[in-house]
Amino acid sequence: MHPSLRFTDPTAFARRTVAAHDAVFSRAMAPSWADPWADPQMLAAWRRSGEAGVRPDQDMPSRFLADADLQQARDRSPVGWIAGEVVQAVADTSAAGRHLVVLSDADGVVLWRAGSAQAMRGADRIAFAEGADWSESGIGTNGISRALETGGMTHVTAGEHFVRAHHAWTCSASPIRDSDGAIIGVLDVSLPVRFATAESAALVRCGVRLAEALLPARVPSHHASQTGRSAPVIRLLGHRPEIVRADGVRIRLTQRRAELLALLASREAWTARALAEALYDDPSAAATVRGEILRLRRTTGLTISTQPYALADHERAGVDFLIADEAFELLPDSDVPAIVDLRYTV
Repeated sequence: MHPSLRFTDPTAFARRTVAAHDAVFSRAMAPSWADPWADPQMLAAWRRSGEAGVRPDQDMPSRFLADADLQQARDRSPVGWIAGEVVQAVADTSAAGRHLVVLSDADGVVLWRAGSAQAMRGADRIAFAEGADWSESGIGTNGISRALETGGMTHVTAGEHFVRAHHAWTCSASPIRDSDGAIIGVLDVSLPVRFATAESAALVRCGVRLAEALLPARVPSHHASQTGRSAPVIRLLGHRPEIVRADGVRIRLTQRRAELLALLASREAWTARALAEALYDDPSAAATVRGEILRLRRTTGLTISTQPYALADHERAGVDFLIADEAFELLPDSDVPAIVDLRYTV
């Protein structure tokens, strides 16, 4: 289908892929798997999609995670450590932003996404949203499913998607691998076909390189929490805030990071704006908060998810002021009003 046209003339390429899709999935009783215009590998992917029970006229993925299950999936995912940095580095959330950034787990379930308001609205119309199963068996051939199947960078444009509702989109996706080479997630950049550009692939490559560069120092401790070892103890009572890891290593906390961690632990989720207002009395300091959370993750290895910001449940369970009757001793050197309030309300 003249792959060179994918980015040089995306409209023409889209027309050819849609024509090939129509030829295979005509009004006949069964698909025609011998269409000469379709890529043999794409035909094989379409065949598997159909055998999994997905229909070309299907609108929604076959599976969605409930909110609680979505949060658990984020907490369990090795890419949860670096999701915020990667998505924010690749996304364009400005009013003019055209592309959507999606980060899935190794099963193809969308866990995080970001983009402009218009990109998010377009994605919502096809349920390209957090908690949706975008594996091949969940919604048919797409960028994420092809990246998982091939193990490398993939592009799926217009009619190459199995489901017709996706034919207005073009997607570039690539797996994220841990230090052992195992696939632990997929980074996808998607946008309307008419805006297709080779820069999407460059964005994906940069995002994957960033993710894999950030992973090595963090994944081992995360895996440890999944294998039955104790979660860290987070000590915020008294004048020497610290984290005691399961292996006995102690990590001292600066006053500011201890205050931020106390706020994160005090409720299930925060927006960056709300944290900025609580910590700095300035809701416009959200960028400063994001930087502090990045440094907190790097220095402690804690599981802090994003959009919204939240400390993992198994780590909240180890925060001393939440499980003791001594909250009045919470960070006694802090005069941040929100911290002072916690001493008397927890």
